[in-house]
Amino acid sequence: MRRSIIAILLPIAMAGGAAAQMVSDDPAAVTAATRRAIAERYVLPDVAAQLGTALASSDRYRGLTGQALADRINADMAKVTADKHLGLKYDPKLAAMLGDQPLPDDDAKMPPGMARMIARFNGGVRSMELLPGNIRMIAYEGFAWGTPEAEAAIAGAMQFLRGGDAYIIDLRRNGGGSPEAVAALASYFVPAGTPLMRFEMRGKPGEATSAPKAPFSLAGKPLYVLTSGGTASAAEEFATHVSALGFGTLVGERTAGAGFRNDLLPVGKSYVLSVSSGRAISLKTGKDWEAVGVTPAIAVLADHALATAKAAAMTTIAAKAPAEERAEDERLAAFYGAAAKDVKPAHPVADYAGVYGDRKLVVRGDRLTSSRGWRPASVLVPVEANVMAPEDDPLARFRFVERDGRIVALEVERIDGSVERAERSAG
Repeated sequence: MRRSIIAILLPIAMAGGAAAQMVSDDPAAVTAATRRAIAERYVLPDVAAQLGTALASSDRYRGLTGQALADRINADMAKVTADKHLGLKYDPKLAAMLGDQPLPDDDAKMPPGMARMIARFNGGVRSMELLPGNIRMIAYEGFAWGTPEAEAAIAGAMQFLRGGDAYIIDLRRNGGGSPEAVAALASYFVPAGTPLMRFEMRGKPGEATSAPKAPFSLAGKPLYVLTSGGTASAAEEFATHVSALGFGTLVGERTAGAGFRNDLLPVGKSYVLSVSSGRAISLKTGKDWEAVGVTPAIAVLADHALATAKAAAMTTIAAKAPAEERAEDERLAAFYGAAAKDVKPAHPVADYAGVYGDRKLVVRGDRLTSSRGWRPASVLVPVEANVMAPEDDPLARFRFVERDGRIVALEVERIDGSVERAERSAG
């Protein structure tokens, strides 16, 4: 099952029939409905048959209720396939959302409760941030679609990125969603009509998708997309486009390898079944990513992906900066590069703590912080052996003066070349 709540909700292929109409939470009824849905919908017929056999023993489920029943069914299905889109979840609230208005298979109308959920999560766009150096970043946690709010969330996020000199899209916590949302996002980076995917649905011919026409283009500036083992499904589709079509750079860990397309079905009164009903194939590579994932161009631990992307983005910006901006951009690139490499100071951080004029340096945890007057404290990031920079003012340089192995003074150097020196006092 997918990780984020929005991803659990999307994409939706509403279904009527036996699974939607069956209203008993009796273990035998839930198991029978699960087997029936898999037999009717699962993307690989031979695997569907094996799953049906694995779930045939009603004795294994007798007396189980709630998530315990779902866990037992999931464990039996996992013996057959490692499909990350296949699973049963005890979720009465979502089951009610899906079951309020049973719809025929070809009707993709959004249930009101689900539309409200998407609106509350801002269509998956969790945050937008302007970083020093005019790197613009969005954290996108679900490819939501099918509501005005979801479409507006993507449009607003792209408008925010538009003014940046480089872009970062964080998909490390994105469990997937709608192919339509993927196409909408990709359309800002590739020409309209660019072939994207073919979806092979069981019993139906392959359906191809292409990039729609976007209101404007973000192509031509550096794009970095952050990935992790939690980047799954539709998020992996977007990562595939980034890599295969070459409009950005993937940074982080290999993705989850959840390449099938799924339907969500209410089972009984309280259960929701995610069943893989289709296979997504890149029209560029001719391959899918099921069980293999997407490998980033810059492979680092997911926790280090953002720092690595900032450093790469700022280095690229500095290399192309106009003369009047180059000094600032190169200093920012050095700051981001040091943070990505986790540069260590020449001494333990406690050796730098003390009072320097009206500035107080204090160790908090394993970091050195600087405060002055009423201003909030700022974490100092080591840049060189005895040089640090404040996180909230990365153009400044705190150069520590050492004498006989002891720090005796601090020189704060500004980007304009001015230097403010203060001796270290006992206080």
